[in-house]
Amino acid sequence: MKSNSPSAPVERAGAGFEAGRHPRLSRDGFGIAIDGAVEYSLRLIPSNKVLGHFASAHDAWPAVVAAVEAGRSPRTLVLDWHRVEGSGGRVASGATLEYLARSGLGLPAEHLRPARRRR
Repeated sequence: MKSNSPSAPVERAGAGFEAGRHPRLSRDGFGIAIDGAVEYSLRLIPSNKVLGHFASAHDAWPAVVAAVEAGRSPRTLVLDWHRVEGSGGRVASGATLEYLARSGLGLPAEHLRPARRRR
């Protein structure tokens, strides 16, 4: 029996989300929650200047949109997550971050996607 046949059982690693990332939907939009993260920060690259600290990714969305509308290139913005013990990582950056921020606030973001990917 072929493993890619329609009747073959399919193993899934969860509900289709990347490990540790769970979208939180609400009437105010959505945010991204990283397991164990206690803080999120918006920073500029390459200088690594921190533009703000936030309790959630959803709280950072207005700052991302404001920075882009003030003239900053989305390619210079990075949203990071932080744990209590000091570890952390990148949530998103660049045009992806801008798209998430605009979508998360319910703002139009179609102009950020290539025409071939718009529906």
